[in-house]
Amino acid sequence: MTTEATSGNPTGAMAAAQSAPAPADNRISGRQAWALAVLGCGLFLATLDLSIVYVALPSIGEDLALPESRLQWIVSGYAIFFAGFLLVGGRTGDRFGARRVFLGATALFGASSLAAALTQDFTTLVVARALQGIGAGLLDPATLGLIQQVFPPGPKRNRAMAVWGAVGAIGLVGGVALGGLLTTVSWQWVFLVNVPIAAAVIAAGLFLLPGRRADAAAPTPLNALSGILGTGAILLLVLGLTRLGDAGWSDPATLVGLAGFVVLAALWVVRERTSASPLIARELWRTRSLMVACAVDACYVLSIGVEFFLVTLFLQDQQGFSPLAAGLGFLPLTVTVIIGNAVTDRLVGRHGPRTMVMGGLLLAAIGLGLLAVGVHSDSYAIGVLPGLLLSGLGNGIAFPAMFIAATSEIPGENQGVGAALVTTTQNVFQALGLAVLVILLGAHPGTGNFTTTFAATGAMALLGTLVAAAGLRGPLAGKAD
Repeated sequence: MTTEATSGNPTGAMAAAQSAPAPADNRISGRQAWALAVLGCGLFLATLDLSIVYVALPSIGEDLALPESRLQWIVSGYAIFFAGFLLVGGRTGDRFGARRVFLGATALFGASSLAAALTQDFTTLVVARALQGIGAGLLDPATLGLIQQVFPPGPKRNRAMAVWGAVGAIGLVGGVALGGLLTTVSWQWVFLVNVPIAAAVIAAGLFLLPGRRADAAAPTPLNALSGILGTGAILLLVLGLTRLGDAGWSDPATLVGLAGFVVLAALWVVRERTSASPLIARELWRTRSLMVACAVDACYVLSIGVEFFLVTLFLQDQQGFSPLAAGLGFLPLTVTVIIGNAVTDRLVGRHGPRTMVMGGLLLAAIGLGLLAVGVHSDSYAIGVLPGLLLSGLGNGIAFPAMFIAATSEIPGENQGVGAALVTTTQNVFQALGLAVLVILLGAHPGTGNFTTTFAATGAMALLGTLVAAAGLRGPLAGKAD
């Protein structure tokens, strides 16, 4: 209809106005913002406890009279069960409702955190850490499943995913700084800090998080046998990799763990191929964005993901930093991660996740390269700080964009399992990366060892950039129509 005809016919103009599509409202409502805050706090708990205990380990060892060889299990006990229960957590959320799983997992996490803080027994502490890991493995994919329910596809969901990714990255890198601060009071506080956060998340989540929609598709069967086989395989793999880095190939636990993984993984594959309701829906294996994102994620973890371990070790062993000073030394990295996430939040809708992932990993590669050179300097400001700032910025840009790319093509009923695949990749390659780093560093690492390891992590970030460039779809990938 022409302008003249419309203006000369008020009724026609009114009809045209009524038939025109209303402009999309891309603003996040107040209730959505509060729900996202609750989900962010839950995810923060899960990622925080991967790194918060690192700086506290010497104090725990001294207080409980533990040798260094046993201290690693305070970290590994959490990481192993976190990795092992992610896929089960994703399917459990899809089966029983993400809200129920989120609240129950948060309660388990808070209770086990309290147990870890109150114990003076090593075995009880490791069991409590394992229960924390189970809670985190159930909680992590439930947060993403709930984001899919709260936020419709498009700019709103992209923004929520950017915030979700920011919280995950900040929890991981900020845990080192927070652990250093809390350890100056008492190592128990690295666990006690979780308790009030978990209680607040549960109280707010009861009112703010949605239940299963009435029009949701019928839930698929849980497939407990696949869950047991898959969880057992991942547990044994991470156990074997952890022992490989600590004791080498001759250690019986290394051989049992890796051999057991091969057996259970083979049984799991057979079960998945023959089951009418596989744990991982077959269409997920054919989802290009998810599979490429998992490959990029592996490179991310083998570069930026192990950086905090390397930097913490370098600052304390080579430059003589105290736990508090080492924790404070990570604050610039945390700040640039936040800035990087803000950049992704503003630009991912315009440029797409592919560009953001490539740019973030390239910045991280440059930062890690600077650290490889900077370890020869005795000055933190000259040798460490520039690399931390650049790699942190790259971390903050790449992490949320990677998850946006991973979930952009996954149907809602499989969001939990899809997210769990990406996070499982992170945890398995985290264990692999730490095992390789321990071998590269040797028993008594010197400057040359740190140069080699930082250079290797920079090369992995560069590889991730190339994988993203070749595998992810063009610059509009994940962008709303």
